[in-house]
Amino acid sequence: MTTKNNRRGFLRATAAVGAGAALAAGPAQAAAAGKVKVAGGVRLGNLFYSSGLTGVRAEARKDPLAFGGDIKEQTRTILDAHKKNLEALGSSLDNVIKVTVFLADVKTEKNAMNEVYAQYFPKDPPARSAVGAEFPDTATRVEIELVAWVP
Repeated sequence: MTTKNNRRGFLRATAAVGAGAALAAGPAQAAAAGKVKVAGGVRLGNLFYSSGLTGVRAEARKDPLAFGGDIKEQTRTILDAHKKNLEALGSSLDNVIKVTVFLADVKTEKNAMNEVYAQYFPKDPPARSAVGAEFPDTATRVEIELVAWVP
């Protein structure tokens, strides 16, 4: 079986060895590869677990009264940062397996966030959860974390 350099190939290869074998191989493989700290997250074997990133404008971080950017701008900033981090690891957004999105106002801003999100994951999007969250500041509208496969 040929495995492509993408998450679907990784998932097919994992399924081929069976769930029990995949779970058993995971920690051993991770121990051999070692836990590697990467800017914005942790790489464990072939998996990268990102930290949650926010996309608040720099001026709003210094001045609480400054505009932090709308939901679309913040989503774009965050996904661009995740894309850059993954590329630095030799991976890409195509290899994202799971995304968790935290929204300050899930009822009114989820659709706008989805518009931008769909541009970054146009086909075969990863599994995703989107939940409401209370952030410690009013400028933050969204935070996004992800898990990705690194070839």
